[in-house]
Amino acid sequence: MNTEKLGKGLVVLGVSGIILSLLVDVFPGAKPGIQSVQILGIEIAIIVILTGIWTFLADNNEELKIRKRVAFLYEQALNLPILVWIMVGFLLSYLLFFVSPMFFNSIQRMQYFINYLPDKYPIGNDMIVMLDLARDWFFQGQSPYSVQFYPPLTYIFYAPALLISDYALLFRLFTFITLVSYFILTFFIPAKISADENKPLILLFFITGLISYGFQFELERGQYNVFTFLLCMLSIYIFHYHPKRRIVAYILFSLSVQLKLYPAIFVVLLVDDWQNWKDNLRRFVYLGIVNFVLLFSMGYQIFIEFMTSVLHQISTPGWGWNGNHSIKAFVGNLAKDGFGLLSSNSLVFVNQNSEFIGNILLLIVLASVLSGVLIHHLKKEKGIDGYLLFICTIAALTIPISNDYTLSILAAPMAIFLCSLAENWNTRFRIVLILSVVILTFAYSSVLIPFKYKPQFMSNSFPPLFVIMILTTFLNFIRYFSGREFVNKNKPANPSDHGQSVNLKPSD
Repeated sequence: MNTEKLGKGLVVLGVSGIILSLLVDVFPGAKPGIQSVQILGIEIAIIVILTGIWTFLADNNEELKIRKRVAFLYEQALNLPILVWIMVGFLLSYLLFFVSPMFFNSIQRMQYFINYLPDKYPIGNDMIVMLDLARDWFFQGQSPYSVQFYPPLTYIFYAPALLISDYALLFRLFTFITLVSYFILTFFIPAKISADENKPLILLFFITGLISYGFQFELERGQYNVFTFLLCMLSIYIFHYHPKRRIVAYILFSLSVQLKLYPAIFVVLLVDDWQNWKDNLRRFVYLGIVNFVLLFSMGYQIFIEFMTSVLHQISTPGWGWNGNHSIKAFVGNLAKDGFGLLSSNSLVFVNQNSEFIGNILLLIVLASVLSGVLIHHLKKEKGIDGYLLFICTIAALTIPISNDYTLSILAAPMAIFLCSLAENWNTRFRIVLILSVVILTFAYSSVLIPFKYKPQFMSNSFPPLFVIMILTTFLNFIRYFSGREFVNKNKPANPSDHGQSVNLKPSD
């Protein structure tokens, strides 16, 4: 069939549609006058006629090869930049969790997001509590571990802030430090270790994370997860890209662990050669000894109280609300109401087996981390492994108690991971990888929205984080077993030459 025949057919079809729409009035039971459905039919018919005229005026000798055109369009879609598929995931989340609850709600009026944070008065509650505990310890000798379970060095680190008596001024200072830390963590570091063509992708995650629910929660509480994770990421960056200054990396890493315990899991990123197991083991032992000794920074008795507090939180974690996305909190809430998905019989089963379910989820998370370490070891690559970094981040967010303000650290590892995905995907896996990227981005962008404006079954952030971890692990296995390299061609090869780019060869 050529374009001339198709064009004539479309014109005839459109004219027939107009005639049929006008003749509807003569049918039995038809309403008098032209109705809305008739006008709609005429408008559609006009579009068909215009399409037919356009086709008719084309080159009459051009043969229509539908299958080839469809195959060409399919191939073009598969070869679209990864940023396109990332935007698809963001768009789906935007429509479902922003546009829908704000404009398509049951009250039929615009409903702006309010009261989505459990805010407290005065603002900066966690900062105030931390300072009060530090003051009570330094001036009255009262232990902080009747309330919190942060490492002892945290309160010493906070001590200089006691010199500022104006809470409002102090909160502004903390907010400024957090904003600067967020910029360095989420834009500067990813930009330094990624190729120039990835700058738009990094900027996307920087901006979306900046206005996210988790980061707003971090600022409202006066928390310091962004600052702590910045110290951890700086230590990893310095370790790989400035090997002569690794002592600084070890100091920053130890300080991050002493402020929040969860950065300890990122010690597996402080490895540049997995074959040199003696140096790696020595490094791990030294860091372990140093960080253990630092736990005695406030004395032996405080160390005992700290350990008791930590063990109590591990066995019976508090804050079992939907804004806690740890494994324990998720299973507890699942046993409580099933997030509106489970029947009464299923709830009974979950309640009876909640500990077993929690242990299975924990084992899956740990297995993902171990698989990331193993693949990184087998591939023998230099530099920061974006896959392993991202998997460790998910583990750090889901194993310990983790309120939603910790989601503020997720943007940087997500950006680094996606930057490590290559554009030249293997044809066999391309559609799988595209679907994985769309789902990954959708799951990530869903946690940027307050849980109060999502369906009940998505009100806890653990499920999307778990999906992200599983898909990242899956892509990591594809990267290894496919025999091809899915990392960015321009990733720096020599860690000491940051800013220089080179193509990394896949390991045999």
